[in-house]
Amino acid sequence: MSKRLKVKARSEGTLVLDAQGLSLHVDGDEGMRARIEVAERTGRRVALSALTPLEVRRSGPAAERLRFLLSRFDVKPVTDAVMDAAAHLLDTSDLDGHECLVDALVVATAALCAPPVLLVTSDRSHIPALCKAAEELPGSPVVKIVHV
Repeated sequence: MSKRLKVKARSEGTLVLDAQGLSLHVDGDEGMRARIEVAERTGRRVALSALTPLEVRRSGPAAERLRFLLSRFDVKPVTDAVMDAAAHLLDTSDLDGHECLVDALVVATAALCAPPVLLVTSDRSHIPALCKAAEELPGSPVVKIVHV
């Protein structure tokens, strides 16, 4: 008789979705679904900024799917700490707040999540600079990018 050892999943950090990551998942992208399944299976939290669903608004059946997915994820509020971190990121990276505000808030949200942090994004211009700037925040958080 074989015995199976049950191992409790330990926390393995956070997978943060930006608008493109969430949009792909809402639209049924298999690669994004697989990333999220692996994250959940390995104990990684799936999180996103409370602003992200506003960028990914849908109607009809897609809106219902979006609501369902949001109920499964950790939707992080835009707190004073997130706003302060975003301001620091914009200052450090020398990016314009008018153009990069949402990206800065998403990266600030990621930087304040449980490490290690992976940020799913298609952005190759502002997000990398903001993630680099995050390393200068208290605690020197590292936000690694997963490009989709």
